[in-house]
Amino acid sequence: MEQDILSQLYYGNIVPWENRNDKTPAMEAFSDQVDKDIQCLEKLLDDEGKKVLERLLDNSAELERQMVCEGFKDGFRLGVQLVTAGMDSKKKP
Repeated sequence: MEQDILSQLYYGNIVPWENRNDKTPAMEAFSDQVDKDIQCLEKLLDDEGKKVLERLLDNSAELERQMVCEGFKDGFRLGVQLVTAGMDSKKKP
């Protein structure tokens, strides 16, 4: 028998951030261009500039992680609200 969703979540079988689809062709093209641009900038910058670039990239990645997490939370809350609304409509005559 398949585990219910709460058991799957508890035992770590559901990992939402691993299910992101970051491999669409359009996204891959942008990712490749970003990588090329970073390599180009690294060649042009002195050591201090490289440190600033690295800090910028780290902060940008952290910001993206936080935004994705907040988006997940918002989506989850909306899903719960939809289910609740659907359950309420069944109770009414």
